[in-house]
Formats: sequence, structure tokens, C-alpha cells
Amino acid sequence: MEPRHRIIRECLRHYLEFESLIAHEESDQQYVNGYTLTYGDITISFLDLQGCLKKLSKRKKEALFYNVILDWKQKDVAEKMGITTVSVGQYVQQGCEQIEKELFRKE
Repeated sequence: MEPRHRIIRECLRHYLEFESLIAHEESDQQYVNGYTLTYGDITISFLDLQGCLKKLSKRKKEALFYNVILDWKQKDVAEKMGITTVSVGQYVQQGCEQIEKELFRKE
């Protein structure tokens, strides 16, 4: 089984699609509950994932947004943020690990 922080990263790659789906459902005034992504025996709620993203530091959130959610190359993210590509990778890794700890803290 892949490490959970890598699974979280893959969930984030589809974040905008998931967000759009939920927004569409909410516009139809349906009760939104149970929107989840499942990989093997791991299920992640979109609303929980969204809440975890809000708890990240500005720089981690920014790096995750550009590099993972928008799928920008690390060199482009580094240029946008005024940091090195190594720092981008570190922010993304730390952000995914922080989300993992938050989502699975009860286990």
C-alpha cells in the first residue's frame, strides 16, 4: 500500500474537479454529504480535505495549489513563489504530511 501522504497528493490532483462537482450539486440545492475519494481501504472526505487545506501555512498551501492542484512544474512554482525548486518540494511534502496527520489522527 502506498504511503497515505502520497494518496492525499493524488486526491489533491483532482481537487478542482471534485470542488466543481460539489458546487454543481449544491446549486441544485441537494444536501451534500459523503463526497469521498477512495483508494484501497482509505476513504477521504472532500470536506475534510478542504478543511485541512485551510489549516496549512500560506506557503505550504500556495506550493500545493500550484504544484499539485494546478499541476505546474516545480521550476514554475519556484519562480512564482520566489523560492528554490527544492523548497517547493519540501513545502508540498510537508503539506501532504500535515494533512495526513490531521485526517488520520484518530487511528
